[in-house]
Amino acid sequence: MTTDVTAEENILTAGSEEAAGDRALRKSDLRRSFWRFFWSFEVSWNYERMQALGFAYAMEPVLRRLYPGKDTYSAALQRHLVFFNTSPVVGAPLIVGSAISMEEAGAPASAEGIKVGLMGPMAGIGDTLNYALYNSIIFTIAASFALQGNWFGPIFALLFIAIPYFLVRRWQFFWAYNRGKAIAADIGRGLLDKITMGSTVFGLIVLGGFIPSIVHMVTTLTYRQHLTVQGKSVTQSVNVQTQLDAVLPYILPVAVTALAYVALKRYRLNPVWVILGLAVVGITLGWLGWFASALPTATK
Repeated sequence: MTTDVTAEENILTAGSEEAAGDRALRKSDLRRSFWRFFWSFEVSWNYERMQALGFAYAMEPVLRRLYPGKDTYSAALQRHLVFFNTSPVVGAPLIVGSAISMEEAGAPASAEGIKVGLMGPMAGIGDTLNYALYNSIIFTIAASFALQGNWFGPIFALLFIAIPYFLVRRWQFFWAYNRGKAIAADIGRGLLDKITMGSTVFGLIVLGGFIPSIVHMVTTLTYRQHLTVQGKSVTQSVNVQTQLDAVLPYILPVAVTALAYVALKRYRLNPVWVILGLAVVGITLGWLGWFASALPTATK
């Protein structure tokens, strides 16, 4: 056991004296590292070490510059072949850039600590910002174009996914490299938590605004009311949807969306079951003639 611990410590510290010398990274080294990360970070994803191979491949140009000795280079590369998994868009480039900064400073153990300490929190933050919020907003807007038969829908999705993904990754990578150790203090102050909370609120507001244009639901139910007009008793048929629109338009789409959200968040139902439940209820109520996607057009 002691031998294994000693061997692990040697791997973490191997080459630290060599990297702390006069060798400094060039901009070309950083650019190669970033492009390797951008194009191939998850190409070699696997169930054993997940993103470890991609991380090590991105670090390789840097390690080759900092550790020219064969043994120290091999040890440095081996350090970055351990298990690693986090959000590939918001999180991974930040950790790669910070790890490069630690390696250049001659602190390989700190580089490993950054990886282990940040990959979990950044996975939660990154997946929330990226998949739950940003992607939902962009594809909702693109779907609204597509539902109208507008060819700009898929183009919009492509542009607003590809370009921002690249810019966000590049900014994180070089910002983390320049910040170095200070990035841990930024995260410790709760900076990213505040960004996540603000983005979540903004995302929910935007998605809520798209409910009426995506969820089409009206009720066809009517009721009869008796009125006295000029002394005569008159029976009038009143559409329930017309009355709802006069009080609170789009209340039914909002209510259905809210019920689905409660089922997912509070009762933690599987999304597939929620979708199937909505489909069964919708088909049944539509077949009964109680609800429809739009009110029938009045015929003259």
